[in-house]
Amino acid sequence: MSESRLSEEARIALSRYSSDKAAQTLLPLWLQFEAFLQSRGTLPSSIPDIPEESLRAYATSLDYRDWHVDDALVALSAVLLVCLHASYNAKILRSIVIPRIRRPVQNRQWDAFRVRTYQPLEYSQLARSRRRRTKHEVCASDPARIEDSVT
Repeated sequence: MSESRLSEEARIALSRYSSDKAAQTLLPLWLQFEAFLQSRGTLPSSIPDIPEESLRAYATSLDYRDWHVDDALVALSAVLLVCLHASYNAKILRSIVIPRIRRPVQNRQWDAFRVRTYQPLEYSQLARSRRRRTKHEVCASDPARIEDSVT
């Protein structure tokens, strides 16, 4: 099976600006994006000709996949990096984001932010309930705290 013109351009752009190992890592993510373009019926002749709407639609589709947040961000970043190296308009690329909610991290003394999905991930809910349970058990088993609260 021959490689498409977009894949050839992506391979050339990646090999020009990064190592072979980086190209091997990023190219499968690019091929997923190319499959997304083919499913939409819009396969442009070159990377700079990819419509901005297609990039935004891909970012939105990553939001609805059953992926971890980090995996979705890596997939989008790989596509944007290939586009950047292939001379796509950088101003447009900066505006392409996965539409997720950004909220401040709780109990932090600085203004750090984390990406939070619309529905909390199951493992984070389990970890939060374990922390609460451990904290409650420590408070309940510490007699000094009980005496302090009484006085």
